[in-house]
Amino acid sequence: MTTTTASQPARSVGFAAVFAVLLGLFVSGYGLLLVPQSPLGGGWILAIGVSLALAGLFAIESVGRRLGLSAATCRTLSLSFAALAAILFVAFVVVNYASVESFEATSETATGAETSG
Repeated sequence: MTTTTASQPARSVGFAAVFAVLLGLFVSGYGLLLVPQSPLGGGWILAIGVSLALAGLFAIESVGRRLGLSAATCRTLSLSFAALAAILFVAFVVVNYASVESFEATSETATGAETSG
């Protein structure tokens, strides 16, 4: 009686996936630190970090095997979370740029009114 074992070749974890997980954890921690000063801004940054960390986790092959997901599903989830992180980041930059511009315009108008009066 012979038995054969199907073993998958051991693949090392990609540098990009580990970097995405670590960066996501760092950004999430930063978001948690910001929550007391700005709940909306801190939560937004926290969501960016969590999305980035999940994108990195699903890019690791062993995580997908442990969760019982196919390679295609892991790839789809990884790309989806990376896209979500990118969209949240771009939206965060746009909203903050707009709020800084309106703050500068308001402060210039208020300063001009004080000096002319």
